[in-house]
Amino acid sequence: MDSISDDDLQGRLAFDNPWWAFTEATQVRFRHPPRRAFFPAFADRVRRAPAGTAVVVAGPLRAGKTVLLRQMIAALIEGGTPPTSILYAALTTPSYTARDLARLVALFAARHGHDETAALTLFLDEVEYMGDWQPALAAIAKAWPRARIVAAMSALAPALVGGPVPAAKGIEMFVLPPLTFAEFLRLRNSETALFGGAADGAPRPASLGRGALAALNEEFHRYVNFGGFPEGVLARPGGAPAPTFIREGVPERVLHKDLASLAGVNDAQELNRLFAILALNTGREVTMEELAQAAGIAKNTLRKYLDYLEGAFLIRRLARVDKLAKRFQRAVAFKVHLTASCLYAALFGPVPADDARFPRLAETALAAQWLGGANAGDLAYASWRGGGVDLLTMPAGSNRPERAFEIDWQDGYGNGAEKLRTLTAFVQDTNAQARAYILTRTVARRATMAGLDITLVPLALYAYWLGRAVPVLD
Repeated sequence: MDSISDDDLQGRLAFDNPWWAFTEATQVRFRHPPRRAFFPAFADRVRRAPAGTAVVVAGPLRAGKTVLLRQMIAALIEGGTPPTSILYAALTTPSYTARDLARLVALFAARHGHDETAALTLFLDEVEYMGDWQPALAAIAKAWPRARIVAAMSALAPALVGGPVPAAKGIEMFVLPPLTFAEFLRLRNSETALFGGAADGAPRPASLGRGALAALNEEFHRYVNFGGFPEGVLARPGGAPAPTFIREGVPERVLHKDLASLAGVNDAQELNRLFAILALNTGREVTMEELAQAAGIAKNTLRKYLDYLEGAFLIRRLARVDKLAKRFQRAVAFKVHLTASCLYAALFGPVPADDARFPRLAETALAAQWLGGANAGDLAYASWRGGGVDLLTMPAGSNRPERAFEIDWQDGYGNGAEKLRTLTAFVQDTNAQARAYILTRTVARRATMAGLDITLVPLALYAYWLGRAVPVLD
């Protein structure tokens, strides 16, 4: 019986790296999907990364991480980097598990005559499949001090879960979230019609064209149900959303893969049951006690599952604060959000814009706009007996909210409703300089209550503004 040899691996590496065959006469033409809005910041991060540091792009399955890596390779080659100095390895390939990462890099270097002083760029896709990947990357950085190391992964180790852009020694994390609403509009060629401006990528006004709010809300409704992943937008000519991808592709390609087993989760059926419960309750406050009872899972196991689902970029848990914006020492309750609202449609079907569930999905879609930004970890919510505030932005370690949001998809706050008085009192008691927003369906105006300035703005428009500012959200 034959065993996997170095020659076998060399053949697979050559298959992963067709640019090695380029010559000076080769006409370089890279065809790929449109670039995500995050590409310029990612490319800048890769180029500026100091020696000995690995840039790890992390995000959910099907968000476009592999495409991002290949687009970076194209940019390097088009910019004059020698093709034979670039290694790409898709580490989900079973044959690669016959060798460790250091050996794969050594095979690449030997093939092209590189020594330890060579300026290499190493792209390691789905690095978590190799196990002990952090020490492996550190060893490669030590052995090849001039190498740029770029990795991609779809599930963070539990030790890295807990912040928007977690980090470890020698590692810079770059989060590639699901599509923002602004990206969705660009892929559908809707942004110019709604906001005006020149060709794609040119500056556009931040305000809608006359009479365009209804069309923007229609696009937002499509985004909530179908818009989280590039394939759901690009699957059809003309950029129409693809319900087939949401119905069939998301459960198959996003939810069900062997990442859970790599994280030590052995009961996939139990994990999927918990995820379905969390998805059904997206935008709601839940408690550990309620979840444990509903899913029939012990609390210790439940915590492990929640860490995995958050590390795999399927859910986000928002921290709870009290009526004085003080954080709780024990997170017995939290608000859960899907990282892409279309995951709800994948499990339970699309939701009409007038459905009672839609405001929660709209809030979920709004929260997703922060995922790739530097302040993603600032999101929280307030909850106390008899009151609460839907969303807050609060810097880590602070008890002073900077912004407070109430979701008003039904346009019902113009009459001074109780929740409006609750919002006003909360801001005045915690930080009178905080900005207060009511995110509506169609109303846009300024208001004042008890001396507090309040901005009413359509939720879809605010979501677009956030996405426009990617990847550093304000």
